[in-house]
Amino acid sequence: MIERPVFFTATARGQIERERGWWQENRDHQEAFAVDLEGAVEVLKILPGVGTLYVAAGLPGLRRLYLRRIGCHIYYTFDDKQVIVRALWGVRRRQGPDVR
Repeated sequence: MIERPVFFTATARGQIERERGWWQENRDHQEAFAVDLEGAVEVLKILPGVGTLYVAAGLPGLRRLYLRRIGCHIYYTFDDKQVIVRALWGVRRRQGPDVR
C-alpha cells in the first residue's frame, strides 16, 4: 500500500481557515471540523481514488470527497507520488469552486 503525502494549495489553506473560523463561531461541536478534516486527509493518503470525479471544473483528474458532518467537499488531484488538496467548499454554495 502506497501512502502519499498530502499538500494544500494556498487557496485551499485559506478556505480551510475561513471555514474553521466559521465553524468555531457558529457550531456547538467545534471539534467536528478538525476531526473530520484530519480523517479525510488520512483516507486520501492511502485511498485517493475514493472521491468522485468532478468534471464540471474543467481540471483533469479533479475529484471531490464529501464530508457529511461538516457539509463540505474536499477537491483534490493525485498521482503516484502525492495528493494536492485544491479547495474546501461548502455544499450549501450550490456550485463548485474555481480550482484552475
